[in-house]
Amino acid sequence: MKTSRRIRFLTLVFVLLTAFVLPASVRADDGIVYGETIPDGVVVDHDVILIGRNVSVAGTVNGNVFILGNQVLVTGDVNGSLILIAQNAAVGGNVSGAVYSTALTLDLPQEASLARDLYALTVSLTSKPESQIERHLFALGLDAGLNGRIGGDLHTVIGPIQLYNGLMRLLGFEELTLELHFEIPEGTAPSTQGGGPLPRLRLRLQAPLPAFDWSAWSVNQLRAWSVLFVVGLIMLWLTRKPLDATASPLAARPWRTTALGLLVLVVTLNLFLVALLLIALIFALGLGLNALGLWHVSAAVWILAYSSLAIALTLLWLFIVYGTKVIVSYHFVGWVFGRFNLQRTVWIDVLILLLGALLYTLLRSIPYVGWGIGLLVIAAGMGAAWTAWRESRAPTPVVRPVRAVKR
Repeated sequence: MKTSRRIRFLTLVFVLLTAFVLPASVRADDGIVYGETIPDGVVVDHDVILIGRNVSVAGTVNGNVFILGNQVLVTGDVNGSLILIAQNAAVGGNVSGAVYSTALTLDLPQEASLARDLYALTVSLTSKPESQIERHLFALGLDAGLNGRIGGDLHTVIGPIQLYNGLMRLLGFEELTLELHFEIPEGTAPSTQGGGPLPRLRLRLQAPLPAFDWSAWSVNQLRAWSVLFVVGLIMLWLTRKPLDATASPLAARPWRTTALGLLVLVVTLNLFLVALLLIALIFALGLGLNALGLWHVSAAVWILAYSSLAIALTLLWLFIVYGTKVIVSYHFVGWVFGRFNLQRTVWIDVLILLLGALLYTLLRSIPYVGWGIGLLVIAAGMGAAWTAWRESRAPTPVVRPVRAVKR
């Protein structure tokens, strides 16, 4: 069995190589190299090789068909296997054998009827609702729209474009989702068979990008900058020493601090899940006290516990959303000012804070990449705050005085 398969494979390779090297003058209609088209009503009782720019099979071939072309259209009957290499192909006829296809786009129209397996290596594979694949489908591609009947099993690796679209929707960039669009190029003459040229593949946005609204953008950035600046002033007033302490890890180990901050951010976000669990436990505790008749104690527990949790979670949220950005922007612009050897005063610090908030707001507003900048800034701020807190909790080494040795 293995030897027979090898012989068939080597024969196929030899036939294809022969088709490539044969000159055009030997492509007679009575030979195996048939040209570009088999018109409707023509019956060929042997294997054929079709090579050309616009290849069409509208007649009947009682044998195997080998196609190498740019635009390929099969609407007739193939009583054998169909092997094709093309840019764009549509197989809408009856094929009694297996179909082996390598193409950018492969379409199965309504009339497609494949009696055996389909093997497809393609960018886009589509099938209409009335199309039929009686046995198995083996496909590798980027996108697919399968609507027809498949009698056997699906063995496919298809879908990176769908994964990309899902990620864009998750990030909120609906306007960046893509689709594989089929269109007929302008100025293309209709093919001799099949009623028209085959559509070509175009990868495009599913919807045109909206016009940029500068006025709305300006208002949004002014709002974001003013809130960040006010929060920075409050931090500068109330937490000056902790804010200054976060400068050391950012200056000494910026990338390590950012990586640590990503880990701290993940752990911190899990604290919100822990808070939900605590809310449920406190509620159950209050119900238990209420069942014992201690409703006043239950109310007191609920008020104290829930208010404490609300304050703690609100402060944590404010620190993640605003505090981390104040830390990074303030120290970055402060480092730039330090290069000019300026004396730091209160008003200089306020100016640094103002420029830092403005710089971050502008960077965060960059379309489609601003969210990544924001994530890195939050991570860097989280890492700097965590490192500064750990260093402040470390015990201060005791320095013992050195006694003089009497001689």
